[in-house]
This record gives sequence, C-alpha cells and structure tokens, in this order.
Amino acid sequence: MRTRRRLLFTAVCLVSAIAMSVAYVRYAHHWAAPTEPENTVQSPTFITVNTQESLENELAKAAANQQIAFVDYYADWCIPCKQFAQKTFTDPTVAKQLNTMHRIKVDLSENRSEDFALMRRQAVAGLPTLDFWLPNGERHHAARVTGFLPPETFLAHLNEHALMQSVKSK
Repeated sequence: MRTRRRLLFTAVCLVSAIAMSVAYVRYAHHWAAPTEPENTVQSPTFITVNTQESLENELAKAAANQQIAFVDYYADWCIPCKQFAQKTFTDPTVAKQLNTMHRIKVDLSENRSEDFALMRRQAVAGLPTLDFWLPNGERHHAARVTGFLPPETFLAHLNEHALMQSVKSK
C-alpha cells in the first residue's frame, strides 16, 4: 500500500511540475515579447521585376511621379542581399527614407540567360547591387552601392549623395 501511495504521489508531483513548467514558459514568453511602439514605420515593400522591359517600365513610372527610383538587384541565394532585407531595409530610419522612393527589386535568382543580359545591360557585376535613379530619369552613377551596408552606413551614403528626403513623423 505504501508503494502505491509513493508512486501516486510521485506521479502527481511530476504532472504538476510539467504543468507549471509549461505555464511558466508560456507566460514568460508572453511577458518578454516586445510590444510594438506606437509610431512604428512600416518596412518598405518593393515591386519585383525580372526583365529589362519591366525594369524600364518601373523606372518610367518613378520619373513620371518625380520620385527617386531605388533599384535593388538581388537573388534569394545571395546572403548579403538577405542581410540588406533583414537588417538594413527594416531599420526604422532607413525604412522612412526608402518609403519616399519608388522601390524596385530586380530578381536575378534563377540565373537565366535573360538575367545575365539584364545584368550586362545595367553593368551589374555582382550582388547585391543598389542603384538610384533621380526624378529626372537619370541614373545617379556615383551613388551605386555594391556589397552589404549596415543601416548607419547606408543612411550616411544616402546623405552623402543627397538622396535623403525630409520625412515628417505622423
């Protein structure tokens, strides 16, 4: 009889410990989850293209709207391209700046012959490459970026090439 009570007591203790652990993990995760600030900046969305013709159409739209066109040549297998998307473009200050521009992503992931032709035509030697086209439709050659830049360096680059817009907070 004593053995049966010990076994029952041990089982009850074990089940209680597991239940308390689950509750702790669940609520601790909930408490530790960061709350979203009220003035969050939405990460910029891009228009994705993969042909020269669609790129030219988007550049023409930007020029017609008197906007700077921001062109991100990327591939989904490119690690620095992903770093830009995850670290730099999501930074709130960078996102504010990019949201003032016409954002175009040129997807070169498939390594098609058309992709290589587009890269040759745009003088893209490697990925990632970022281009800026002025509102008058001309490429800002000096502002081209090749390789990854963290948010602070990217913002300094925009400032250096007079691509910063004054952005008012809501």
